[in-house]
Amino acid sequence: MIVAFVLFGLSLVASYNKSSVNMCLWHNNTCVDICPEWMIQRKSNCSASYWPAQKTCEHPEQMLVGTVCGFSRCDCPDPLVLDTETGFCYDVDNCPTKHMV
Repeated sequence: MIVAFVLFGLSLVASYNKSSVNMCLWHNNTCVDICPEWMIQRKSNCSASYWPAQKTCEHPEQMLVGTVCGFSRCDCPDPLVLDTETGFCYDVDNCPTKHMV
């Protein structure tokens, strides 16, 4: 009975992707202390079964990826998307880079 509980607990832990940037606020491919004033902080939720991908000018559609624990990132407030080349948020129709959708 105890072995089954331990195995079940391990399977739950294994289903989450541990972030390699644990306890980090991620922006522009690096850890930062605070987000730029035009962005919001989005924290991972280990109890959720998904993590929303960052919407960008290249990929403005809402996508879900696997659950991530111990991770936060700077994100554009809805409905804006991130231009990964400039690091600024834009309305999808005003992005300086062409989107694929």
